[in-house]
Amino acid sequence: MNIILCGLPMSGKSTIGKLIAEKLNRTFIDTDRLIEKTYNMAKDKTYTCRQIYFLEGETVFRRLESHQIAALKNAKTSIIAVGGGSLINPENVRIIQGIGSLIYLKVSPDILWKRLSAKSLPTYLDRENPEKDFFNLAEKRCPTFEEEARFIIETDGLSEEQTAEAVIKLMEKSNGK
Repeated sequence: MNIILCGLPMSGKSTIGKLIAEKLNRTFIDTDRLIEKTYNMAKDKTYTCRQIYFLEGETVFRRLESHQIAALKNAKTSIIAVGGGSLINPENVRIIQGIGSLIYLKVSPDILWKRLSAKSLPTYLDRENPEKDFFNLAEKRCPTFEEEARFIIETDGLSEEQTAEAVIKLMEKSNGK
């Protein structure tokens, strides 16, 4: 069974996912990296997801994202990090829930804003008021994460290592180990 991580940007999906994959000797899949790889091969360029989103717009980006999620149907024992907006599409949710256990890495939006603002701000945030836009994004997406995830792990105050261990213990417990 796949372990699938969701959450807001900067919640640690990729970092935690890699740690879990290493500890369980499983493959790690990041849908954002798949989008970049596929797009960049087609365009013979090197763009990040943020750049693709900016260049192509949200509609094209979400279609690319849905295509990558659909391609995961044959994944069996992977650790998968899905993009923060992937659960907007009900078909993505159906596929994700059908291939594994969806875990929401819940982090306080205040903590995430500090992490995000310490880096270059994503293009999808309003340049006039990125902080307000981020908190609006969190307000929209968090209820979906909570509703669709099989499990929620509150990570405030936990290290990356502790969060990875919490996911592993939760999955062992839910699988009766």
